[in-house]
Amino acid sequence: MKKTILLLCLAVLFTSSCSSSKNSPGGNSLSSIMQVLNARWALQSIAGQTGLGDLFGEQMPFLQFDTQASRVSGNNGCNSLAGPLKIEAGNKISFANMVSTRKACPGQGESVFMNALNKVTNFKVDNGVLKLLNQGEEVMSFIKGDN
Repeated sequence: MKKTILLLCLAVLFTSSCSSSKNSPGGNSLSSIMQVLNARWALQSIAGQTGLGDLFGEQMPFLQFDTQASRVSGNNGCNSLAGPLKIEAGNKISFANMVSTRKACPGQGESVFMNALNKVTNFKVDNGVLKLLNQGEEVMSFIKGDN
């Protein structure tokens, strides 16, 4: 009888410790977060501004993440861009050494987008919205898809 109770206690202890690790902050592992990023993300807002048609005209910026290759590509509203992607624990992200095509672009949209991208230090995905942040403050937000 004592052995049965001991085995039951060990089974409960083992089961509860396994299930709690799935719900812990470590459950949102870096690899699962990187899987969520692997998509095309269309710009939704920049510096809190949502009516972006005047700023970017016909071509809206987007980012395409390839976390396995540690690369990002996309469009800044006028020119194509690409570069290395660095993602670290704590949802830290950086877009250093980005390159882009050199087509002449009307307006300020391209420079606004690139300046904002250079300020990004971390990110979060909340209800299907990718928020690029600078020290916790939203710089840009994107939605998954071609919008």
